[in-house]
Amino acid sequence: MSVQKRREELTTLNLLFCLMVLWSHCSGHPITVLDHSSWQYGLMISLQRLTFVSVSGFFFLSGVKLTLNSASAPPPPLGRYWAKRWKGIFLPYLLAVAVYYVYFVSHGYFSFSLRDLAGYMIRGDLSSPFYFVIALAQFVLLLPLFRWLPRRWSPSVLLPISLGITWLSALYCNEILGLLIPGAHFSYNDRLFTTYLVYYVGGCCAGQNYPRFLELLDRNRPLLTACALIFAGADLFFSWKFFVGGQSVSFLEMIHTLYQLTAIPALYALVVRHPVTLSPLARRMDRASFLVYLYHSLVITWFNDLAWQLGISRVSVQFLLRVVTVYTLTFLGAMAWQWMLSRARRPIPLKI
Repeated sequence: MSVQKRREELTTLNLLFCLMVLWSHCSGHPITVLDHSSWQYGLMISLQRLTFVSVSGFFFLSGVKLTLNSASAPPPPLGRYWAKRWKGIFLPYLLAVAVYYVYFVSHGYFSFSLRDLAGYMIRGDLSSPFYFVIALAQFVLLLPLFRWLPRRWSPSVLLPISLGITWLSALYCNEILGLLIPGAHFSYNDRLFTTYLVYYVGGCCAGQNYPRFLELLDRNRPLLTACALIFAGADLFFSWKFFVGGQSVSFLEMIHTLYQLTAIPALYALVVRHPVTLSPLARRMDRASFLVYLYHSLVITWFNDLAWQLGISRVSVQFLLRVVTVYTLTFLGAMAWQWMLSRARRPIPLKI
């Protein structure tokens, strides 16, 4: 399979996951204000939980990209890789945190403090999407480990161990910490790379032997699709029981993880089986997706402030306007910024 074909699949999935993230965060306001016993609340939180597969999908795609061409070409030196990640991911992230902070300070959310700003940059808790970058930074720093693991060990060994670590980190981090250090509490386990380990390692294993991975997807596509639909249905059913009905569902997050573990390869198999020819606009949207991820929450905050000033109080109207505004302004703004940067970087022709 050609490199272009691989990129087409990754591009389609990356854009799909980006669209899911925006929907998920646009749903935050109605989920907060709606009556928790209403069907409207149940519908919104159910749809939101289905879109949560996007972040796990991002980690899977990151792992694929890391090892995708390792069999045909030597990987770039560590220094060059880290420099590229710093320029492409972490520098834009730090700038985004600063922009958010200036907005919040200027609108009276809190007073300016360099110490607080530095803390927000390190913890990634100034806005909800930023935790992803903090977790991704740990994978980037541990790059030699994740290059070596899929070369040395079989996926049949790596994936069950990674799944166990992921479940322990995501569900029982504080219980384990409390046993080791009585009274200790850690509020940021969603920023630990171990919480997403199975998705990243799965991507690394897939990219390490990509043709074999695509063959497995094609051969098991009906089973993957059936499992994804079954676990999606189970996730919706038990989420409704828990969030709307108020019933205890102790295994809900395990069901949710099983949904994500099956939905990612099922979506991958669907995209490979039925490739989509992306338009030039869709490709530009994909290239701008990381900026969209960074700044869409700021657009949501701005819209919420504006809706309050204009007296738009009906939840359904707010939600529809928020979706249209966030999808439109964030993508247009991100693509416009990239276009201006590309123009600024062009060498000025010398006139003789």
